[in-house]
Amino acid sequence: AATPMDLINYSHENGIVVEAFSPIAHGQALRSEAIQKMAAKYNVSAPQLSIRYDWQLDTVVLPKTSNPEHMKSNAELDFVISDEDMEILKQVKPLDYGDVSVFPVFGGKM
Repeated sequence: AATPMDLINYSHENGIVVEAFSPIAHGQALRSEAIQKMAAKYNVSAPQLSIRYDWQLDTVVLPKTSNPEHMKSNAELDFVISDEDMEILKQVKPLDYGDVSVFPVFGGKM
């Protein structure tokens, strides 16, 4: 699975706060057909879906952008991803993170 649920669950069970570092996958979420399709289902953008997904995983979400319009839309998360769709998103294959693929979580090694 792309989402390291073992690591997230372990952290939560041991009182460790998990940050969703780069919740839009360094922009790669915009290129994922599975994420785009799921975002369309909820009538939201891929970044909104990605941020909401991480939020529902009970992680700290810190999206980065210098674009005021993106900042505004990133905060518009007044929807809920169903449990069934959360499970589907957990299985999205790891994305190509380019240069940062060397990191364990991004490289699918965790």
